[in-house]
Amino acid sequence: MSEHNPVTGPRKPRVTRRDLMRGIGVAGAAGLVAGGAGGFFLSPRRGATGASTGGGGTIPFGIVAPVTGPYSGDGQEMVRGAELAIEDINAAGGVLGNTVELVVGDVGDQSPENFIQVAERLVSRQNVAAASGGYTTATSVEFDTYAQAGVPLFHTNTLQANTDFVVERGLTNVFQCCPTEIWYASGFLQLMQGWIDEGVWTPSSQTAAVISSNDAYSISIATVLQDGLREIGWDITMYEEVSVPYVDWGPQLSKIRNNPPGLIFVTDYLAGDLASFAKQFATAPTPSLLYQQYGPSVPEYLELAGDAANGVIWSTTIGTLPDTIGTDFRARYLEAYGSEAGLSQSGAQYDIVRLWAQAASRAGDAYDFERVAEAVRQSTFRGVVGTYHFDPTERTAIPYPDATNDPSLGMPHLTYQIQGGEQQLISPSPYETGEFQLPPWL
Repeated sequence: MSEHNPVTGPRKPRVTRRDLMRGIGVAGAAGLVAGGAGGFFLSPRRGATGASTGGGGTIPFGIVAPVTGPYSGDGQEMVRGAELAIEDINAAGGVLGNTVELVVGDVGDQSPENFIQVAERLVSRQNVAAASGGYTTATSVEFDTYAQAGVPLFHTNTLQANTDFVVERGLTNVFQCCPTEIWYASGFLQLMQGWIDEGVWTPSSQTAAVISSNDAYSISIATVLQDGLREIGWDITMYEEVSVPYVDWGPQLSKIRNNPPGLIFVTDYLAGDLASFAKQFATAPTPSLLYQQYGPSVPEYLELAGDAANGVIWSTTIGTLPDTIGTDFRARYLEAYGSEAGLSQSGAQYDIVRLWAQAASRAGDAYDFERVAEAVRQSTFRGVVGTYHFDPTERTAIPYPDATNDPSLGMPHLTYQIQGGEQQLISPSPYETGEFQLPPWL
């Protein structure tokens, strides 16, 4: 998802796994700071460590991330983004005069039990003022731990079931900081139909092969896509679910090559899986458009896929924009870590920590959770990935242009195509850096 050019000049040390687990920051240049991050004093209810009405204490903030296991590439992005945000906040005087400290909870095995244990540790033992993360459980089982304590939880799990859970239980402290997965399929269908209508792509046939990993998120996207394709007269020639991680795509590609579809749509979102698919597909490509879900946003995808990535289309409902704000953040990330930032989770977590800091400052007390949550609900926050403006009922970010035509009130649903080894944003306006091109194999 990012450019992979050699880094000139001295490289700064990479964060080790031990550093990640401890939440130790790596020095970086000063960057954007959250509005209102300083200028108030904290009157803690639950007691920020060493804090007093005059400030000078420490406020722990939890980051829930897979820093080990197959999703560790994404987890590293999450932790690094949060580190940079906290560095900026503390450089500006902290939150209400107190220093913010990052506490990392590893959910590497992605089991519900792990998410619950991390939530209980952060809330009960680490006394965090808030927590954030890129992933949650599909059942939202850990939400109750945060809800019972009142601790604000922010996440970018992109799952409609998480939103439904929050609405059904009337939770007021859980915020989904990106639009849900149902917009992936509907947004792509609109783009695809536009390319057909404009004559820039003529499908070899009105057929599609759909491959999903066997989790609720991926299956949901695959289901919405298939329903949408059938509504416009397309046929689904193949649908399969796989268990991740999955690297040998021979059986699926054999079926695809025996009956080539006009579209191949893969909703497995693990970067390594998708890179393997692209490389194996490239050995004998079919006359099909290839879409892969989210995984190409992780930097390791381009490293693994190489030239086979060229022509691949992918999207994310939350991603770092190629405008001045986003570009400055990516330059800052490169300077701090000696590697390119991914196009999703690093920017998202950077934004979320600063959004919370602004809300806590406005509330006047980082541990007055009700006031902090209310400040979040009332905010419209412009970050490196776009605008965080929450639906008042669902407390979920609103997608642009899918659900609103106002980019100042919506989170951009970004669609990229990899061209010549580079990520080109091809939708939506006004953020594009390039236009859709026929893939090399077409």
